Amino acid sequence: MVSSVAQILLKLGMIKVGRISSFSEVPLKLLTALTSPLVLIGLFVFGISALSWLVALSRVKLSIAYPMVSLGYVAVVIFSWFVFKEPLKPISILGCATVIVGVILISRGL
Repeated sequence: MVSSVAQILLKLGMIKVGRISSFSEVPLKLLTALTSPLVLIGLFVFGISALSWLVALSRVKLSIAYPMVSLGYVAVVIFSWFVFKEPLKPISILGCATVIVGVILISRGL
C-alpha cells in the first residue's frame, strides 16, 4: 500500500517535469526528474516500502504476503480517481472487486 503512495508522488512529480516524447529528451528529463522534490519523496517512500516488505517477508509466508501486493492496484485506481480525476469506470470497479475477492480467497485457503 505504501508503494501506491509512492506511485502517486512519482506521477505528480512527472507531471511537473513534463512528458518525455522522444529518446533524445530522456537524459535531460530524467535529470530534471531526479531533482524534483516530489520524485525524490516518491523514491524515498518506495525505499520505505521496500524495507516494510522485508519485514513482512520475515514474518509471513510468501504465499500470503505476495497476493497482498495486488491490493496496491486497487489503491492506485482509487488514488488516481481522487487525486488526478481519472475516470472510475464500472469495469475498473469490477476489476478492483475481483482483486479484493481474490486476495480474500487466497488468504483463507492457506
